[in-house]
Amino acid sequence: MISDIITISNDGENINDALNIAEKVSAYEGLDHKKAIRLRLLAEELIGIMRGITGQAGSDFWIETDKGVYSLYLKTNVFMNQELYTQFIDVSSSGKNAASKGLTGKIREYIAFALLPSSNMPSPIQNPASNIMTLGNISTYESNLNAFAWSLYNYKQSLENSTSHDSEEAWDELEKSIVANIADDVQVSVTGSLVEIKITKAM
Repeated sequence: MISDIITISNDGENINDALNIAEKVSAYEGLDHKKAIRLRLLAEELIGIMRGITGQAGSDFWIETDKGVYSLYLKTNVFMNQELYTQFIDVSSSGKNAASKGLTGKIREYIAFALLPSSNMPSPIQNPASNIMTLGNISTYESNLNAFAWSLYNYKQSLENSTSHDSEEAWDELEKSIVANIADDVQVSVTGSLVEIKITKAM
């Protein structure tokens, strides 16, 4: 089953309509109260990830279900304007962003780096996958497509094989994250200006 598609503006218009989609899907699928709450929480977190990076473009939100697996999608085209360009350059130049707290903040930062033209990235973070701050070392990059991809599942596996201090802090952030504790996986893909996030959960 595929739900209606709701377009959410960056200023928050239609967010309630999007969240209502989660409730409608829960009712249609006959989910109990606990599972319905989880689905709504994932919808809220997914929408929150995209806030602040989409500029004036709208984001399309929908939910698909297949044999008890729920996939929440958010897709948008991010058109680089001067404000976003300056913001992303400032982040990449400093190599850190104090505002990027928690998993959702780090995912937003990862998307920001992926959207920047490679010629504008300083050498220490020429590829977003080179820095754990940007959820790296477990992402893929296809230069011929200018495409980046990241997965929460792969990220967790990479942390399990790491003993660094940074990985300990990363685990701490995951333990505090609603998405990391509820979702089975989060997949982020950036191809050119097209950004898509997919959250999956089997219930």
